[in-house]
Amino acid sequence: MNTNVKVKESKGYEYWATKHNLNTMAESVIYIREHGIKSVKQLDEYIQKVADERQNLQDKIKIIDKEMQELSTTMEKVHTVKKYRQYYMEYKANPSDKAFFEEHKAEITRYETALAKLKKSYSKLPDSKGILDELDKLQEKKNTLMQEYSSTKSTMDELYQIRKNYGIYMGKEMER
Repeated sequence: MNTNVKVKESKGYEYWATKHNLNTMAESVIYIREHGIKSVKQLDEYIQKVADERQNLQDKIKIIDKEMQELSTTMEKVHTVKKYRQYYMEYKANPSDKAFFEEHKAEITRYETALAKLKKSYSKLPDSKGILDELDKLQEKKNTLMQEYSSTKSTMDELYQIRKNYGIYMGKEMER
């Protein structure tokens, strides 16, 4: 308040700012007491605990994102195999037909590449419906974790503000 020009110029604003600051400090003290925090060290430990929980949520979200990306890639490969299977079957039925192969070389190559990559991970062609169901489950789980993550952000912001207020309050107490 000592550096704020408005406070120096207006007694009414100074009164309001003083009252506001006291209310903010009181809210911080109430929060600290409600959570059984008795020292700065305990407050810092509590902040670290909440930060660790938030990081844990973020790590889980990243893992789910990776799984979803892998399933999406698998789904694309399954789609490619189904889309170009007919070209491949016709080519295999008559491998000596060079004109057909040249005309549909890109489709046949895409089919073979997608099938080879799928065979590395699966013994048989995965079911599209099963992949979609798994993607839906993962999306639901991700949404739940994202909500928790968002709520921990507001908690973290509040805790950082309380820590700041505590430091300011304790600094003023020491001056007295």
